[in-house]
Amino acid sequence: MKKTNTLFMIWGVIVVIILILLTILGFMIKGINIDYRELENKLQLSAEKYTSDKFLYPEEGEIIRVSKDDLVKSGYLDNLEKDKDICDGYVEVLRDDVVKYKAYIKCKKYTTDGYQKNKD
Repeated sequence: MKKTNTLFMIWGVIVVIILILLTILGFMIKGINIDYRELENKLQLSAEKYTSDKFLYPEEGEIIRVSKDDLVKSGYLDNLEKDKDICDGYVEVLRDDVVKYKAYIKCKKYTTDGYQKNKD
């Protein structure tokens, strides 16, 4: 009986340690991704200003794609990098009932879910 209690206690401690380590790992990964999400937001805000100034709005159900290069050439975006990790990206502008913007970036250490280099 004493041996069973000791084994139960050891396994309990191991499970608690594993949960703590997984929680710490999750916060570390989330912290890294926050910087890249800020880049996505920067790209999206630049595209919103660009499409507003140029009156480039899609028709109902249509998608317009604004690339990072278009924004840089037009002066709406200066760079898209984090710690010397230069990223590529684009923003999809679509209209359902309202105009919606979704930014996608691709860096060495991070890629937005759904990123596609060349979309026809």
